[in-house]
Amino acid sequence: MERRDFIRNSALAGAGILTSTGVMASGLGFNSGSADALKIAYIGCGGRGARAVKAALDLDIPTELVAMCDLFKDKIDDKEKVLLNNVKDKSRIKVTEDTKFTGFQGYKDAIALADVVFITTPAAFKPQILEESIKQNKHVFMEKPVCVDSIGFKQVMAAAALAKQKKLYLAAGLQRRYSTGYQAVVNEIHNGAIGDILSAECYWMGGPIGDLSRPRKDSWTEMEFQNRHWRSFSWVSGGNIEEYHVHNLDIVNWVLQEAHPQSVLAMGGKSPGKDFSGSLGGFDSLTSNFKYNNGVSVHSYSRNIPNCKNKNGEYFYGTKGKCVIAGSATIYNHKGKEIFRASSEEHGKFHGAHDMVQKVLMESIYHGKEYINDGFYAAQSSMTGAFGRMSGWSGKEMKWDKAIESKIALFDYTDDTNMGTTPPILPDEYGNYPVPTPGKTIVI
Repeated sequence: MERRDFIRNSALAGAGILTSTGVMASGLGFNSGSADALKIAYIGCGGRGARAVKAALDLDIPTELVAMCDLFKDKIDDKEKVLLNNVKDKSRIKVTEDTKFTGFQGYKDAIALADVVFITTPAAFKPQILEESIKQNKHVFMEKPVCVDSIGFKQVMAAAALAKQKKLYLAAGLQRRYSTGYQAVVNEIHNGAIGDILSAECYWMGGPIGDLSRPRKDSWTEMEFQNRHWRSFSWVSGGNIEEYHVHNLDIVNWVLQEAHPQSVLAMGGKSPGKDFSGSLGGFDSLTSNFKYNNGVSVHSYSRNIPNCKNKNGEYFYGTKGKCVIAGSATIYNHKGKEIFRASSEEHGKFHGAHDMVQKVLMESIYHGKEYINDGFYAAQSSMTGAFGRMSGWSGKEMKWDKAIESKIALFDYTDDTNMGTTPPILPDEYGNYPVPTPGKTIVI
């Protein structure tokens, strides 16, 4: 079977519309141009998205960028220039002024032109865009995190289930799962190298990941200002526990072979500075104690404040020894003797498998390889971060089953959302944004 017939037939069969007489490829959104090329729509034109698109366009298989979409035209034009300056074969960039789409609703038109949709927007918008992509029968790469609250979590889980039904490939940007180093050490743990796991720790403690130093333009609405500084607003990004620490939480879920924790008790706060990620409408530090179904207690540390001790990694303690994963991974027995090591020299950067996600996804689609659907674990791990945030903001111990039933959304993204829409939080007369108050803030 020809490659494009495979893609078309697998998706149509899953959608229940493949007949013995066949259908036109255009019914699935395959468009004119290079007949064999996988056509990409790039939605959310930031740096991470540009890297992902470049990785896909530089593959040996034929790929084309046919559409771009962002809230802001200047972001589209900037990343188009970046790609033109860095992609090996510039002829693969087929974007025109007519296939650049802006605003909160432009993603629908961009999706229609593609075979594969790259969703690299802030997390608050991903569930809606993913849902539309799967409805339009497109394969998807979606950067982490994939939701910011329980409502988005359920939306992503439902979209992942529909993608599975339709046999549409769905890869997520939790790239450590694609690292051969992580794969090697997790395999050792799953094979009993440290025995039964009793407890774990995970850390993402680093500098600010937002930047409010850029001046606000008079022409910007409050909605535009907050979206141009999205990492600094928790309703858009999910806060620091999701935007970066989600990587660590995802590894914990993977190693423990549990989809998610059962309960959490967290505490956190914000620094006085206004420039720090997550400090506007949220916290910039959060410490969570997650309890898992298998009895494991996990201590999670997320902080993004300058001039403090930085730490990033995962630590697992078992009945036979322990495992330390940072720049490399080492397993020690109960006497402290090293019994296994996966080095960065052997496996490459443990935290640098970003491009491998695009390689695996695009080649799997093109060659009809084993089906990929990362949507379920990406949603569970993103919700694990939201779970900790909910406990920290409220000051309450949370149970998973109750948390995912919460009807309180950080943001309601609708077809009417525009730059004139009032964002979920507003500054007071002194320019200060509200902060969650444990004991008062309601999350369920």
